[in-house]
Amino acid sequence: MDFYTLISLINGIVAIFFGLFVFSKNPKKATNITFFLMSIGVAIWSLSYAVWLSIGNSLDALFWSRILNLGATLIPIFYLHWILTILNTVKEKIIVLFFGYSLTAICVFYSFSPLYIKSVDQVLSFSFWPQAGFLYILFLIFGYFGLVLYGLNQLFKARKNIDDKEKKHQINYIILGSIFGFGGGATNFPLMFGLEIFPPIGQAFVVLYIVVFALATLKYHLFEIRIFLTEILVGTIAVCLLFLPFSMPTGELKILTTFILILFLIFGYYLIKATREETVRKEELEKISKLKSEFISIVSHQLRTPLAAIRGHASMIKHGDYGELNKDAMGAVNYIYDSSVRMIELVNSLLNISRIERGEVELKYSYFSVEDLIKECIEDVKISAKEKKLYLKFIKPKSALLQFHGDRDKIKNAINNLINNAILYTIKGGIVIKIIEENKMIKIEIKDTGVGIEKEEINKIFKSFSRGKSGTELFTQGTGLGLYVAKNFIEMHKGVLSVFSEGKDRGSVFIIKLPLNNNNLKI
Repeated sequence: MDFYTLISLINGIVAIFFGLFVFSKNPKKATNITFFLMSIGVAIWSLSYAVWLSIGNSLDALFWSRILNLGATLIPIFYLHWILTILNTVKEKIIVLFFGYSLTAICVFYSFSPLYIKSVDQVLSFSFWPQAGFLYILFLIFGYFGLVLYGLNQLFKARKNIDDKEKKHQINYIILGSIFGFGGGATNFPLMFGLEIFPPIGQAFVVLYIVVFALATLKYHLFEIRIFLTEILVGTIAVCLLFLPFSMPTGELKILTTFILILFLIFGYYLIKATREETVRKEELEKISKLKSEFISIVSHQLRTPLAAIRGHASMIKHGDYGELNKDAMGAVNYIYDSSVRMIELVNSLLNISRIERGEVELKYSYFSVEDLIKECIEDVKISAKEKKLYLKFIKPKSALLQFHGDRDKIKNAINNLINNAILYTIKGGIVIKIIEENKMIKIEIKDTGVGIEKEEINKIFKSFSRGKSGTELFTQGTGLGLYVAKNFIEMHKGVLSVFSEGKDRGSVFIIKLPLNNNNLKI
C-alpha cells in the first residue's frame, strides 16, 4: 500500500466517522445535516481515490476516477450550504445556493461522460490519471473555486462584524480548515490537464480539513487553538504509529512499534489533558476579568450623578449661597467638597480603566500645540503647588514645536495625572517641566524633588491599583489608577511613558515620548 492510497483511506474513514458523529448529535439541525452531506462527498472522493490507485487497467481506472470526481463535485456546494447555515444567511443567499445546486446537478448528470472526464493517461508515477473535459473546466471555475471562494468571502465578512468571541473562533477554525482542505485538494488539478508541476502533495492535508470542520460545527474547544493543534498533532502521529507495526518485517519490530504506540497514546492523553486544563483556567480568568470590567463600568456610571450633586451643593454652600456658616461648619463642608472631588476623580479613572480593558476607548484626533496644553495643565495645578509652597517651573522649547495630531483630551489627562502626582508626592522643593523636540519625537519631562521610587517598584507602578511604598506612606488615599490610565493613553498614540528615580527621597523623572508622523507635520 503506497502513501497516497493510505492517506486516501484515512481521509475517507475520518470523513465517515466525523460526519456520522456530528449528524448523530442533532439529526434535525441544518448545520449538522449539511456537514454530514459534505462528509459523504469527501468520503466518496477519498475512498474512490484509494480504489482507483489500486486498479491495474485503464477501463476500470476511468470508471473509478469518474466516481472520485463525482464525490469532488458534491463537496463545494455542500460546503457553501454548510457555511450559510452557520452564518444564518441561507434565506438571504438562496439565489446563490440555487445556482450552486443547479451547476452541481448538471455536472453530476454528465460526470460519466467524456465532457467531464474524457480519459486516463500516464502522468508522473501515476499510470491512470484522469484528464479533464470541457465541462470539468467550468466546474473548477464556477464550482470548486467559485463556490468555495464565495463561502470564504462570506466568512471573512461575518468575522469583521461579529463581537461574539466564541463565534469568531468558530469562523477562524472554518477558514483554517478550508485552506487545508481545498488547498490540499487543488494540488490534484494540474495533473488533470497534463501539467506535471508537482505531485498531489496536498492530499495529506485533507484529513485536517474534515477534523477542523467537525470541531467547529460542535463548537468544541473554540477558545484556544493550542488545544486543537495539540489534538491534531497527537492524532496524526498516533494514526501513523497505528499503521507502523503492520509494515514491520519481523515480530520483534512489530512488538517494539506497538509498545511505542501505547507509550505515545499515554503521553498524548496527558498532554492534551494538561493543555485543556490550562485553557479552562485561562477562560475562567478571562470571564472574571470581563465581569470585573462590566461591574466597574456599571457602578461607576451609577456613582457619577450623586457625586456630581454632592460636589455641586457643597460648592454652593462654600460660596455662601445658603447663608453664612461658622468655622466648624465650613470645615466640614470643605471636607465634603474635597472628598467628593476625589471620588469623582476615582470614578472617572475607573470608567477609563473599564473602557481601556474592553477596548472601547476611541481617540478623537485634532491638531494642537503640546506647549499650550502643558501651560493649561500648569494653570490647573498652580493653586495646589502654591498651597504646598512648591515651585512650578516650565522650561519652554527654544523654537516652536510642530503641532501634534492626536486626542487632546487623552494627552491632557495623562500629563495632568503626572503633574498632579508630582505635586502630591513632593513635600519640599518643586517640579520642573521640560519639553523638547528630538529625533522626530516630542519629549516631555516632569521632574520632581519628591519621595522618589525604589528600584524594585518602578516596574509595578504603571499597573492598575498599584502604588509605590513611599507614596503610600505619604498619601494613604491614592488608588494607583492614574499612572495606569496615563500610560495607556500615551501608548494609544504610539508613544512611551517611562520613569527614572534614584531611590527613596531622591525625586522622580517621568518622561513622555510622542512620535511625530506625517499627520503631525501638517499645520
